Amino acid sequence: MAKNSATGFIFRSVLRHRRLLLEMAKRDISDRYAGQVLGSVWAFVHPVTTVAVFIFIFGVVFRAKADGSFDIPGDHTLYMVSGLVPWLVTADVLGRSSGIISGQASLVKQVVFPIEVLPVKVVLATLPTFLIGFAGLLLYGFAVGRASPALLLYPLGALPLYLFLLGIAFALSAVGVFLRDVREIIQMYALIGIYIAPIFYFMDWVPPLIRPLIYLNPVTVFMENFHDAAYYGGIRDLSTWIIALLLGSAATWFGAMVFSRLKPHFGSYL
Repeated sequence: MAKNSATGFIFRSVLRHRRLLLEMAKRDISDRYAGQVLGSVWAFVHPVTTVAVFIFIFGVVFRAKADGSFDIPGDHTLYMVSGLVPWLVTADVLGRSSGIISGQASLVKQVVFPIEVLPVKVVLATLPTFLIGFAGLLLYGFAVGRASPALLLYPLGALPLYLFLLGIAFALSAVGVFLRDVREIIQMYALIGIYIAPIFYFMDWVPPLIRPLIYLNPVTVFMENFHDAAYYGGIRDLSTWIIALLLGSAATWFGAMVFSRLKPHFGSYL
């Protein structure tokens, strides 16, 4: 009962301080590029450049080298971009969550400050990246004649992903206070995670014996949903969407529980 009440307190506190949360998320976005000539324009340039580089490598160079040795169905660029956008969001949250509490020691030691808004702020600050990516996906879809009403499912696919990331942010930010090595583990995953999820390749290309390992990557199920919306033109398997929602909800609850259990001890370690 105490665990549930503590977890509920986290969510009630975030809701109660929603104005502070939104203001901090806005400042988080602007502060990243403070003092730079282009300022917040970099929030647009970074994701667009990253996506463009991967498209060039995997959509142009590798496709040309394949030279008909295997069939790439449909528009592979659309497939890649639909997975790259949520991965950029995921990598951003993973990269910043583990140090968000330990890096704000002065705020944590203030009794009146609701520190539970810090990991939520990290997640909310990725919304511009997602929206910019989605807008680019729409424009590309219309340009190549591959846009369909199913693209409207793309933002819906973001709901379970963001629930999952919220839980991850809660858990990593709390554990990162006590175990600084978690940052190195997360950075390692951020480097290889993009290749062990079906972002550049189709699951049909993966040997059956290895395929279960790809599904062990927690982001795989979310990527499949985004591909449904942007590439396949509709939901192929409703159970995948249900699993993603359940996984996201469970991650949110688990992350909040971890945060609520460890929160009273933050001050002793900072």
